[in-house]
Amino acid sequence: MENLGIRSIKIKREGVVEVYQLKEKDYGDLIVYDISKKGNYLMTMAKDGSILFMNFDAPDPEREVFKLSFLNQFVEEIKALS
Repeated sequence: MENLGIRSIKIKREGVVEVYQLKEKDYGDLIVYDISKKGNYLMTMAKDGSILFMNFDAPDPEREVFKLSFLNQFVEEIKALS
């Protein structure tokens, strides 16, 4: 596994723009993004937008991003990085 970098993305949630960090990792045959906010790990998504893992132990307010409308914003942002 190789760490490729860290990027910040902005997601609009309930009228407020919030900043999340994407840690890009290359596993050889798969590029994934670990998504976190303020040091709280939330989920891992593949470059194609597939959700590989969701941290259901994350703080309650942060788990709101697991809703489909917010997940779609993450998918769009990740696809734009390609």
